[in-house]
Amino acid sequence: MAIREGRWDCPTCGTVGVLGRQVNCPNCATPRPEGVRFYLPEDAAEVTDSAHLARARAGADWICEHCDSSTPAAEIRCSGCGAERGSSPAQGTHDYDLDDIPRDGRERRAAPQPALAAAAPRRRRWKTPAFVVALVAGVMWCNGSKKVEATVAAADWERAVEVQDYRTVREEDWSVPQGGRQQRSWRAIRDYRQVLDHYENRTRQVSERVQTGTRTYTCGSRDLGNGHFEDRTCTEPEYTTKYRTESYQEPIYRQEPIYDTKFAYEIERWLPNDTVWARGNAAREPSWPAVKLDDKEREGARIEKYVLHFRDKDGKTYQVEVPLDRFSRYRPGQAVQLRVPRVSSGKVEIVEPEKE
Repeated sequence: MAIREGRWDCPTCGTVGVLGRQVNCPNCATPRPEGVRFYLPEDAAEVTDSAHLARARAGADWICEHCDSSTPAAEIRCSGCGAERGSSPAQGTHDYDLDDIPRDGRERRAAPQPALAAAAPRRRRWKTPAFVVALVAGVMWCNGSKKVEATVAAADWERAVEVQDYRTVREEDWSVPQGGRQQRSWRAIRDYRQVLDHYENRTRQVSERVQTGTRTYTCGSRDLGNGHFEDRTCTEPEYTTKYRTESYQEPIYRQEPIYDTKFAYEIERWLPNDTVWARGNAAREPSWPAVKLDDKEREGARIEKYVLHFRDKDGKTYQVEVPLDRFSRYRPGQAVQLRVPRVSSGKVEIVEPEKE
């Protein structure tokens, strides 16, 4: 695994980028202190010299408990005062992922508060093409509406009452309802069910992921505690997709009918026979038509429709279907405001005045 020489910054005089192998600051001669932050520049070259490699692989430097000098692991006496190592502590080591490797001597701190943070460089925003803006604007315009001043030109209404009579009808069903009189019965297909008929041999292409080996890659770096960093490697399996022909049996089904007894019968029902209409305009209040019934007739559903017709200053006409309570508010000649869609397929609406 490759080893690269890191750097450290002198906390005493501020000298930046001191070589990892140097245990004293080349500027002020202060010993490298315990816990100094080692970092690995992006362009740090791989160490190839054998003596340098041996120094890096010997282990973490130790800090003399007598004079605080930093001494390489391979040496048993302090490089500063000559004392034996004894119980002197060693510099710490640390494993980093690729994204976490320190690249400078600054400690990582929490991000500053927004009020104190320096203004970030403005990012160049992607500019929407003019034709896209025009297209969106055109669609929004078409889907929008406009207000039109108009007057009530006419008001039409119509009401209808359905007349039903009670008569005998002939029906068919899978059972005879109450009141029905059976005429005949027969066996008929009511439904179908799938029944397994046989199997047929088929082939198909099947894919599968097969491991072909392993890949070793650099996944981080280890701070060796002596101003050097060693690449950390990880392995992961490598796969390829292989295909094979697989034989299988496909089930074949048939549709098998389900039989049941069906009945034909007669029964009396109330059914629509006629519709009586009443129509009018603003000069006549809406009313229901008079319906004359005999002994075997009754009223059925009721239908009502109210339509207001408008004309604007250009002579263009509009119509709006409204409920009865709104229909009664408007009279011919009354000024109103309409909300009219810009496309003809839209719905015209009356702009109601706001209630105080």
